[in-house]
Amino acid sequence: MSSDMDCNEAVEALHEFLRQECTPELAQQIKQHLEDCRPCLGHAQFEKSYLAMLESMAGTQGCPDSVRSQILDALRKAAEPPPSGD
Repeated sequence: MSSDMDCNEAVEALHEFLRQECTPELAQQIKQHLEDCRPCLGHAQFEKSYLAMLESMAGTQGCPDSVRSQILDALRKAAEPPPSGD
C-alpha cells in the first residue's frame, strides 16, 4: 500500500487496526488517514464502539448447557475414526 491510503483501503483494514492486529506501518497509515478524513474517523469511532459493545455482550452471554452438550457430542462423533469395512 502506498503512504496515501484511500478510504476504501482504510475501511478494509479498519477491524484489523481496531483489534491492534496490523503491522506498525499499516497502523500508522490508517491513523494518518483517520486524522485527515473526517468521514472515515466517524466510521472508525462507530466501529470501535460497536466492537466494544459486542465484546461486552459476549462476556455476559453464555452458551446454554443443552446446546453445549449437543456441540460436544457432535465434535466427539466427528473425531471418531470411521468404522472399518471388514
